[in-house]
Amino acid sequence: MPRMTITLSEQRQQAVREAAARRGTTIAAIIDESLETCGVKSWLQAEELVAQARARAGLAEDEAVDLAVRETSAVRRVRVVRETSAARETSAARETSSARETSSA
Repeated sequence: MPRMTITLSEQRQQAVREAAARRGTTIAAIIDESLETCGVKSWLQAEELVAQARARAGLAEDEAVDLAVRETSAVRRVRVVRETSAARETSAARETSSARETSSA
């Protein structure tokens, strides 16, 4: 697999490390999943997705594209909700932990 170098802020880098640790996966997997969630695909992959949608639904090309866009958007919304919920839970756990440490000190 080809390698790529990216520059991230310290905060973003730490967030990616923490996300990978929480999920028991690699930073590369987190980045790959994020790109997938954002819909980053090669042109060939996008064409194949539209062709599959057309074949399954018997739709005209413009109808298939509209369907693909709607479905992709729906999947992204679900993933954003999941990520936001997970981030809130992590934040709440940290706040609870900090409050306990403060009260015991």
